[in-house]
Amino acid sequence: MRLLFDARNLYIAVLCHDSNPSGIRATELRRDQTLESDDVFELILDTLHDHRSAYLFRINPLGTLHDATITNEGQVVNTNWSEKWSAAARITEQGWSAEIQIPFKTIRFTAGEEIVWGINFHRTIKRKNEDVFWTAHNRNYKFEEVSRSGHLQGLSEIQGFTMRVKPFFTTGASKTVEDGVEDTEHLTDAGIEDAKFMLTPRLALDLTVNPDFAQADVDEAQVNLSRFDRFFPEQREFFQEGSGIFEFGIPGEFFRGPELLLFNSRRIGLSDNRREIPIYGGLKLTGKQGPFDIGLLNMQTRRSNNDLAGQNFSVARVKMNVLSRSYLGGIFTRSTAGATGSFNRTAGTDASFTFLENLNIAGLLAWNDAPLAADDEWSGHAKVEWDSDRFNFKVAQTNIQENFLPGLGFVQRAEEGWKGIQHSTLGGAYRPRPGIPLVRQFEFAAFVDYFANQEGLLDTREWEAGWTTEFESGEEFAVEYSRNFERLLRPNRRLGLRPGDYAWHEVRIALDTFRGRPLSASTMMFVGEFYNGTATRVDVSLEFRPSPNLSLEPGISLNRISLPGAPSFTTKESNAQVNYSFSQKWLTRTTFVLNSQDKEYGLNVRLNYIFRPEDDLFIVYNETRTYGDGGGLVNRALIAKMTYSFDF
Repeated sequence: MRLLFDARNLYIAVLCHDSNPSGIRATELRRDQTLESDDVFELILDTLHDHRSAYLFRINPLGTLHDATITNEGQVVNTNWSEKWSAAARITEQGWSAEIQIPFKTIRFTAGEEIVWGINFHRTIKRKNEDVFWTAHNRNYKFEEVSRSGHLQGLSEIQGFTMRVKPFFTTGASKTVEDGVEDTEHLTDAGIEDAKFMLTPRLALDLTVNPDFAQADVDEAQVNLSRFDRFFPEQREFFQEGSGIFEFGIPGEFFRGPELLLFNSRRIGLSDNRREIPIYGGLKLTGKQGPFDIGLLNMQTRRSNNDLAGQNFSVARVKMNVLSRSYLGGIFTRSTAGATGSFNRTAGTDASFTFLENLNIAGLLAWNDAPLAADDEWSGHAKVEWDSDRFNFKVAQTNIQENFLPGLGFVQRAEEGWKGIQHSTLGGAYRPRPGIPLVRQFEFAAFVDYFANQEGLLDTREWEAGWTTEFESGEEFAVEYSRNFERLLRPNRRLGLRPGDYAWHEVRIALDTFRGRPLSASTMMFVGEFYNGTATRVDVSLEFRPSPNLSLEPGISLNRISLPGAPSFTTKESNAQVNYSFSQKWLTRTTFVLNSQDKEYGLNVRLNYIFRPEDDLFIVYNETRTYGDGGGLVNRALIAKMTYSFDF
């Protein structure tokens, strides 16, 4: 690596030596993909030098870009963040080389006469399943652990960002059908997608007016056989800047989604059935002031088509960095309905302490003031976890009262008539590296989850034990056995189950093939009992990359359910993508989703022309239909959107 700078840019030159250049993997031309199937070079920049947060910049041998922000040393990695920077790369007889240009206006940094940043570099040689680091290269190290980075010294008299205004213009038409009534609407709109003002080199104010999110990625189809609502992640651009600062809650395990969030930005401008609610505008302040991370947000929505009154949403979040890798924080949220004036307020405090590199002790306490609720409006959580390459151990306790229902948040297990929850978790894993040919690492893991309501009545119990093998070739194979108990105090309408106690056993088998080949697959099968019946579930997702221009990513999930006294049924869930890139500037994506539970399928086709970094022309076609008795068109839209930013 070689680094140079002038007043406006940081330049990085890198030469990646390779004894077999023909084996270099380079298959992705689309920006903001994770590049998991390719050779990559990446760096992190701790520009605030707080040893906790950083910017990540990643490229492959085609010069394709991926960027992200890192918060809390990798506890939050926001891959939806995107900014203006550039790179060029090529494969040579010695390996592959690249040049990267990062404008200082892209990043927030501490100014001064003597500027010191944290920095680290990482290279992946995909065909060998090999990772190379500059500093902190040991088994327990994760690249996102910013505090273990090296230092970049010698920067001076650099010029950062002052102001950017990014207006947009959209035009098109849509047709919706509701209760047999057709409605056609011509769509022409304009607004400010984002106006960013740097109040200080480390503090940014964002403004949006009449935003439009027509180009946002569609949600994946999810068949839900549980009693509880599923969680959908945020896809919209405006909410990405500083999103890690606003994180407050309890992350979920594996594919379950978060257990609790006090701020879920999808509550703003999206209805419960994921339909868009127009937004007048909003303000957001994010950044750092001294030892404090600060996040402030206020947004106002308009009356929606289904006559829901406009709402106002406010969030205030602060975190104070203490010790070397720890913090204390607080949050306040408020949502107000315009027509009734009713409100929902939440306040909370949290803390996270990291010791001995691998020991984390964390907790939170929150209170909610909602309409018609007089007491039992608080929640709490405490966790102790050791996580290293060889060992993992975790014990946690969560307590959510029955009237704790934050208007801007997400509570995973909340359901009609619930009595709150007490959740206890105990688990651990042993991960030896046995030195056996072809095997890189084993993992033997077991844990138990115990859920009871606030009256002490057992609600759910899950006991799991499993064995995972990671091979030197990059494949992973896992077998897991679980014993489950579920107590239904009211009917499960999704499955037609009566109230009662249910216990069952289940086996999960999973195989993930190596992503560094033209064809890779991720497969999972669940076999065993299900409540008082049986179930077989098969999940298969494929990725086929015959060339850097074309990728096909079909995925399907099948659930075969047999319950006593009811006919067997099968649910189908499909998420499929076809991507064709004419170049790194002309990109197309076609997405097909199907959910047999809702008897609905959708088609999304998007053409994206990136005529300048972070300025785009989108042409998007969306269609959603239902099938079966009374099925037909739900909505159809063709929209063109253009953004053009002005930097000052």
